[in-house]
Amino acid sequence: MSIQDNFRLAMRRYIYSVSIMSNKDNAGNPNAITVSSVTSISMNPPSLLICINKSSRIHNSIELGSKFCINLLNNEQEDISNICSDEDMYDQRFKDKNWNLQNIPFLVNAQANIFCKVDKLTSYHTHSIVFGLVEDAKYADEISTLTYVDGEYK
Repeated sequence: MSIQDNFRLAMRRYIYSVSIMSNKDNAGNPNAITVSSVTSISMNPPSLLICINKSSRIHNSIELGSKFCINLLNNEQEDISNICSDEDMYDQRFKDKNWNLQNIPFLVNAQANIFCKVDKLTSYHTHSIVFGLVEDAKYADEISTLTYVDGEYK
C-alpha cells in the first residue's frame, strides 16, 4: 500500500468532533460546510484553526477580516452534517429551521457556536488553514457532541 493509503487508514482511528463552518460571501449569500479539522490554538487570544479544501464552494468567501461561525454539532444533527458535506445537496443546506441567517449564519440548536473573525490564512497544498480570532461563543449545558470515527458517526 502507498503512504497515502496507510495514512488514511491510520487517520480513521482518530475520533473527530463534527462541526459546520458557516459564513456569508461578499454578496450576503450564506455558505456552510461540514468540517472535522477544527482545533483550538490559544486562550490568549482565544483562537482556533480550521482546514478548508481549496476546491470547496465556501473557500473563496473566506478572506482576512471576514466572519464565520463554527457550529459544533450535537448527536442529533447527523442529517445536517450529511447535507453540508454533500455537494449535490448544496441547495438544501439552509432549509433546516434551526438556522439563524440574520448576520453570521449559525445553528441555534448546535452543541456550541463559536463566532470568529479570520485573522490569518495559510495555503498548504490542497487546503487553506484558516486562523480565527474568537469574538463570541455560546454552548448548550448538556454535552452530547456528534463524533465521527472509522467512516461512521458515533
